[in-house]
Amino acid sequence: MGKNETMGFEHLTILQIRYLTELEQMEKGRGTIGAIAEKCGVKHPTVSRFFKSCIEKEYLTQSLDFTEKGKMMLQRHQKVVRDVREYLERSGITEGIDDVLKGMVENIDYIRLEELARSHMRVNKGIQMKKEEDGIGEIEELIEYGNHMVAISIMQTDGSGRSMAEHGFEHLGIVKRNKRGCYLELTIKEMHEISRINGRKMTGHLTGLKYLQGDVYKIAGIKNGKVRIPISAFRFQKFDHGMLQGNLMITVSCSVGEAHMPESTARLIFKL
Repeated sequence: MGKNETMGFEHLTILQIRYLTELEQMEKGRGTIGAIAEKCGVKHPTVSRFFKSCIEKEYLTQSLDFTEKGKMMLQRHQKVVRDVREYLERSGITEGIDDVLKGMVENIDYIRLEELARSHMRVNKGIQMKKEEDGIGEIEELIEYGNHMVAISIMQTDGSGRSMAEHGFEHLGIVKRNKRGCYLELTIKEMHEISRINGRKMTGHLTGLKYLQGDVYKIAGIKNGKVRIPISAFRFQKFDHGMLQGNLMITVSCSVGEAHMPESTARLIFKL
């Protein structure tokens, strides 16, 4: 199943889910579409075209009532949005949470999102109790073997906002523990920017990443669009409702258009 399909249903945008949610709560009548467009801050034809496509797909009737298929579709989308928001809040992601939520819901397969939202993993509970008493030592021994999805944030170094470097990575990373070690795997993605000189759209990608381990910056290799950083490089804060927060200073470089951008420093954060 591709990322644009959700158990047989079309993958909707956050705004489209809102159109349908407003329709669900509203008494039908003349001016319904206009009222929804006004509430959502869009133009009437945008909502009208979307509802027409929903009628063609048998999610709505001609009178804009939900069919059984349409009710199932909307409930599934609403649940995913609600569960992912709760996961982000549990993970301590509050700065720009709506943007992160939008990016995840619109670009990541729902099955992966549901696995992420219901996973409480990842830290071995028996060892966790001991570590809470003794303090955090070797973090790798806390993490269970396997692959564990985590939401990542890349913040400005002073924590005042999100870093532009975040645009170069997928919103989900994977903490992997196996016989070869324990590391965080990030997936890089194409970046899109607008030129300040001529206003043209430009595309680019991450060309390098270094992370601070101790007092030394080390180079993280990029292979097949993936970056791996050892978990031992992260500093972890105290347990918070069964979670650990990993923190790491990184320096990234990228190329956008024909230009090579200067290195920028940011703080990479994720929670277990």
